[in-house]
Amino acid sequence: MPVAQAKPRINVTPTHVESGGAVYLLGTGFTPNRTVMSHLIRPDGSEYNPLRLRTDDRGEFSHKIDTTMVDLGTFQLWVEDEASRTASNRMQFTVE
Repeated sequence: MPVAQAKPRINVTPTHVESGGAVYLLGTGFTPNRTVMSHLIRPDGSEYNPLRLRTDDRGEFSHKIDTTMVDLGTFQLWVEDEASRTASNRMQFTVE
């Protein structure tokens, strides 16, 4: 079974965005050529359905989050490496 080389890490850019803008999620250190589950928590504490994303041969991925249809407020985000069952750091971004 492949193993992630480093602790999975995510980053979001920007951390503050106007409603309708895009937030970019970047992940590194995940198991190469496998799937990860992205978890997004709304400002009210409820979670969107987790989103399955695929990593490349370097164990990296990127994903664009469209904020047009989301609530205003601060969101929490983390990603789980399905192969190693390892969770990334948590990040936050705010939609204003």
